[in-house]
Amino acid sequence: MSNIPLVSIIIVNYNGKELLEKCLESLSKIYFKDFEVILVDNNSTDSSLEYVTKNYPSIIIIKLNSNKGFAEPNNIGSKIAKGKYLLFLNNDTIVTENFLSELINTMEKETNIAICQSLLLKLDGSVDSSGDFIDELGVVYSSKILPNNTRPISSAKAASMLVKKDFFENIGGFDDKFFATFEDVDLGWRAWIAGYKVVLNPNSIVYHLGGKTIESIKKEIAFHGFKNQLSMKITNFEPPLVIRNMFLFFIIYGYREFRIWLDYTLKGFTKLTSTEYEDKIAEKPSLTIILKSFFWIFQNSGYLLIKQKQINHSRKCSTKTLMKMNIIGTNFNK
Repeated sequence: MSNIPLVSIIIVNYNGKELLEKCLESLSKIYFKDFEVILVDNNSTDSSLEYVTKNYPSIIIIKLNSNKGFAEPNNIGSKIAKGKYLLFLNNDTIVTENFLSELINTMEKETNIAICQSLLLKLDGSVDSSGDFIDELGVVYSSKILPNNTRPISSAKAASMLVKKDFFENIGGFDDKFFATFEDVDLGWRAWIAGYKVVLNPNSIVYHLGGKTIESIKKEIAFHGFKNQLSMKITNFEPPLVIRNMFLFFIIYGYREFRIWLDYTLKGFTKLTSTEYEDKIAEKPSLTIILKSFFWIFQNSGYLLIKQKQINHSRKCSTKTLMKMNIIGTNFNK
């Protein structure tokens, strides 16, 4: 491949020394060599930075004075990145030797591709994610199938995704207000709206441990997850669809939660297995989180309306068009 582009690998870290050891070791073995690594640290209190400074002195370190989540630190890292491409990589990943070469090959083949995701596998070899898909109400589903070829996806997982830097800058990067979760979905959705493509390359394989850094702040993450989902529906659908889809979402969501509550009540707590309890109860936002999310939406309504106006002003693909393309909908093969 002639004119090999420089890639800026951006890793956000928060008290993840043990994860970083495995991640950085695997990065040191990849075939693609024309890259820089930028570590953005969320004010870690472990020995993460000491480890990196000692063992990987070439890595560029940005130390923040507080935990700023995921979206903003990645944006901060992108501002000093020198590469043509930005590779957003979680610290809880182990990459394979050709993962970056595969991503680059895909991006260089078609100029309209703005984002390309690696196939994320669990350590046992099962699929962690082969891309995200968005239904007509803005609900996000993570694909678990194992595709044979590169394919379009609604959005890419930021655990390992390559993004064109000029696109990332022009579209405004991740939304800082997301803090963590769904910032990658929002970016991918906006990419399609702006007329770009988001794809998965299944030959780029990355092992993802998943969720290790955020286990200690589950309630905070649950809040950001729910309010971010609401935010995306408000900003990324056309205005006439926002009210309709939000109304239908809460009707369907409320009905589903009522059925879960009824099932829970009829079975009784002692008759539910721990797996059933976790699947049906633990991962759902509490009433407190839902109300807190609504209050956040109300407080930030001005910001959301401005973002909505900006997105729709530069819109190249309507929701109807994206549904015809099978990027948004329920007919895709997840």
